[in-house]
Order: sequence, then structure tokens, then C-alpha cells
Amino acid sequence: MVHQRNAVSPGDAWAGRDSQDKKRKRLESLTSLRFFAATAVALMHGLNRYDLPVVNLGFVGVSFFFVLSGFVLTWSDSTVAGTAAFLRNRFAKLFPLSAATLAIAAVVPVAPNSSRLSFLQSLTLTQAWRPSSATSFNPVTWSLSAEAFFYLLLPALLAVLRRLNARELTAAVVLLAVLQPAMWLVCQLTLGVQVGPWAGHFFTYDFPPYRLPEFAIGVALALLLEKGHTPSQAGQLAVMSFATAGAALALTASFLHFTPYGAIDALVLPAIIVLIWTAALRELTGTSRFLAHPRLVALGNRSFSFYMVHYLVLGAVGLLIGLGPQDLPWWLVPPALLTAAAIAGLAYRFVENPCGRAIRDLFSGKTAPAPASTSSAGLPDLGDGQPAEAGIGLSGRDL
Repeated sequence: MVHQRNAVSPGDAWAGRDSQDKKRKRLESLTSLRFFAATAVALMHGLNRYDLPVVNLGFVGVSFFFVLSGFVLTWSDSTVAGTAAFLRNRFAKLFPLSAATLAIAAVVPVAPNSSRLSFLQSLTLTQAWRPSSATSFNPVTWSLSAEAFFYLLLPALLAVLRRLNARELTAAVVLLAVLQPAMWLVCQLTLGVQVGPWAGHFFTYDFPPYRLPEFAIGVALALLLEKGHTPSQAGQLAVMSFATAGAALALTASFLHFTPYGAIDALVLPAIIVLIWTAALRELTGTSRFLAHPRLVALGNRSFSFYMVHYLVLGAVGLLIGLGPQDLPWWLVPPALLTAAAIAGLAYRFVENPCGRAIRDLFSGKTAPAPASTSSAGLPDLGDGQPAEAGIGLSGRDL
């Protein structure tokens, strides 16, 4: 929650605008950040066998995406049309690509544990609630299961957090940032020891309730920005100190090839908060240009499709040469990911957008599809003026 000393405050930047205009301000830089995050996770999966420093930290992107998801959905006032319309729009965003990639994964087996029950759970976006199902079929889709859980809770979260003032919201962010690593430590010392490492990993990585604090932090950050909150200099210094120290420790652990998921996530979370807050604020105050570039925004819009297909492409290449999706030789990774990017472009144009629009029209009673537009964060509009926040996440190396 840091901005430059000479930056215009949110209140000054939005002077003269009504509340709806403020909340509908496009934050395209956040869309662009999705492209870099999706690329990071794809490289992590593709180059997993080499355990490269920095690249092996790709799993922290899941925290970034969950925080960003809560932020974007709150900033865009996505529940303004009611809970039913909100859930309809979220379903229309996630389901088409989820179902399409599930059908492909059923034919091109790239993951173990692909049973009939796992198929049903993947189809209904409940796979992250069962250990063996979380890594079945198209393993990266476990994060959609967590997102679906967050969507169900968002109206209640907003009802509670909107009652808080800026100081209380700030305290909530701090509390939630401390809560998750505390839960990780408890789970590792209990389930991880008494049941097995797999239980410690599942309940502190894939399990949706464990990820809820990250999403709630994003909600609180958006409400703080909406209120025009400007952190004190002492607060900025404290957050920047934690962010810098945490990132430095995480990088050190990366070079030492020691990356316990929960500990690394906790170390990087302050930097994630700073990144999202600063990117949003700089765009609102007109001091950001690079991340708002139309080409980066276009890549960001397609990042969900890329995320959904990249593991399947890596797996298909692996099947051809008798290797696993994360065991490919390095020289095969670039062409595989470029192929995934090309397929993602087609999926975005012919599956994600038109199928999502058709679902929205079907459930809303419209007879003719409306052309896609963009809304907050430069994302495809889901109808009712609500942006199609991508809701993507990352999976760990041990998928």
C-alpha cells in the first residue's frame, strides 16, 4: 500500500467524479500483470526438472492471483446487480474453458488420479476439496475450484468489510496476512507429522479455505483504495521494509533450492500487496504507462486461456517422447509454450468469449448476444457492467 511521495492522492485524482465513475475506472495495468504471472507459472512447469532459481518460485503466483481476484471483483462492484447475476457471470467466465480442457484431458491423459469421481468434481469445480482430485485431469484447474468457493462468499465478505473504516480495514489486512502462515505452521506440525507430508501440502496449498485470507486481503485493499485511503509515511516504510526483506529471503531460499510453499508465500505476500496497490494507484493518478499499453493488456486478456491450456500442451509433448509434463528437456519448452500461446489465442476467441456470452444470455433471458466490451482492469465485460476477472491461479511443482 505504497505510492510515490509526490504522487497525487486518490481523493485528489478523482475530484469531481461521482462514486460510480470512480469505481468503474479501468485498471488495465492489473490485466497486464496477469500476462507476466501466467508466463511465470508456465515456465515453472516447463522447466521444473532443472529447479532453476527464481523460476522455481512460480508457485507464489497463486497468492498474487487470489489477492488480485478479490481486489478486481470488489473494485468493479461486481455484485451490484445482485448475488444471482454475479454468480451467473462468474460461472460464464470459468465454465467454458474448464469444461473444454477437461474434455481434452480425458482423452489426452497428462495427470494421475483421473477417476470418474475426479472427473465429476473437476466438472463441478469442486476438485480442490479432495486430495487426489485436486491434481487430476488438467491439474492447474484446482485454483478455479478455490475461486468458485470465494465467489460464493464474496457477498458476505463485502457485507462485513464494508462496515469497517480505513484503520479497521488496514488492521484486517495485517491480521489476514499473519493468519495464513500461522495456519500453515499448525498444519505442518500436526497433519504433516501425524498423517503425512501429502496432507500438510494439500491443506496448506490446494484446500480452498486455506486460500481465503488472500482473497479477503484483495477485497480489503480495494475498499481502502475506494475510500481514498493514503497510508502514513510510517505505514509505507513498514510495508516496504517487510516487502523488501520478504522478497530478499524468498530469493535467497530459491537459490538454495529450499522453497517450502507456505513459508515462501508468507514472505512474498507483502510484496504482492505493494505490487497490486501501487499498480492500481499509479494508473489512477496517471503516472503509469507501460503496464497500460494495449498490447500488454491484450496479452493479459488471453492469459486465462493460456493458463488453462499450457499444461495440456506440455503433457501432450511429453506423451510423444515418453516423459511427464514437467520433465521435458529445456529445448522443447519454448516451442511447446509458443504452441500453447497460439492455442490460447484461438480458445480466447472461439471458446472463452463466445461461450461465456452465450451462457450469460441464456440465463439472463437475452435473445441476441451483445458484443464484448471491456471494463475495470481492461477485462472482457461479463454483462451488467461487470468485468471478467480471470480468476486464474498457479499450481505447485509437484502437481
